[in-house]
Amino acid sequence: MLNLKNKLSILVLFSLLSASCLAKDLGPAKSARVLFVAAVASETVPGISVAVADKTGTLWAEGYGYADLENQVAMSPLHTLRIGSVAKVMTAAGMMRMYQKKLIELDTPVTQYTPDWPDFHADITLRQLAAHTSGIRHYKPDANEFLFNKPFADLKSSLALFKDEALLFAPGTQHQYTTFGWTLVSAAMEGADAKRSFKQIMQQEVFEPLAMNDTYFDDQYQIISHRARPYSYYQGELLNSPQTDHSYKWAGGGFIATPSDVSRFAVGQLNEDYLNPEIVKLMFTKAKLNNGEEVNHGIAWDIGFNSYIGRPDYQNEEVQVMMKAMPHVVTHAGGSMGGTTMLILCVDHARAVTVVKNVNGERSADVFLLALNTLSYYHNLHK
Repeated sequence: MLNLKNKLSILVLFSLLSASCLAKDLGPAKSARVLFVAAVASETVPGISVAVADKTGTLWAEGYGYADLENQVAMSPLHTLRIGSVAKVMTAAGMMRMYQKKLIELDTPVTQYTPDWPDFHADITLRQLAAHTSGIRHYKPDANEFLFNKPFADLKSSLALFKDEALLFAPGTQHQYTTFGWTLVSAAMEGADAKRSFKQIMQQEVFEPLAMNDTYFDDQYQIISHRARPYSYYQGELLNSPQTDHSYKWAGGGFIATPSDVSRFAVGQLNEDYLNPEIVKLMFTKAKLNNGEEVNHGIAWDIGFNSYIGRPDYQNEEVQVMMKAMPHVVTHAGGSMGGTTMLILCVDHARAVTVVKNVNGERSADVFLLALNTLSYYHNLHK
């Protein structure tokens, strides 16, 4: 492995002097920078990229460590990284734009939009799919589905992976996270609009109107500028990630982006010219099971810090105070081969932070804590 003996001193110099730092407000950025310099000092963390945005645009974006260890290419705000399941909230934005235009309905059985979904299943709606209450399974660990490395030509072939399997439970009766459910969401979106493919819908309804010029479908064969190299920490060793093809799960985990694009995307949904306020409220409201019980998901988004506030790792008093000081947030995490992501949008402040490290399986740098602390600096919540 690359000798990283002098990594810390190099990174401190880089973080202070590099032109790759974009910052409109050096106060909070200066405070947060200390955390990121410390995080990439770990030899198990190749690189980290962070961006904070509000309605004026990107407030701060900076890269730390390396986008490419072998060639010692420093991480910069221009690098695109695998954002994993954060793709789900982007797909949800495209779906809700279609809903706003009355091209699709949330409570209509998906069989109305895609004939490729078998009618022997109980009726499933887009609302249930988006809230993870559909009964469709997640990955099968023993099948190595997370490591697929073959191209899927279309959504029909992607649906074939799971469409004939029994649901885990009756739709609307339980809550269980699923990436494959979002493959069905994308098939329904494509089926509801005879003129556009899912890729075209995402480009025209999400990427273009929100000026996400550095967000792409993670096609492993396409030449994409500033694509960061993915790494995996496995059995005590930092390795190049195995090659994977994400065409079977574009909607649920198949995008790469800069953190700046992701943070501006999150805030952009609050713009009334993009989505009506009542639609945003629907997205950010907890969904309910058939019996009236609430779940932590709205339309794709994880509502509040409920998924984090009770975890043993976050019982530190300062961490608890920071979470409680931001009662109206929505979040989404992302994990992929060679990428770990945290996105937090504070609705009250219309401010978002995205943190991505180009490694999976690594625990020394907690992207949730890095994101939470960074947003707290910008909210002036630190003492």
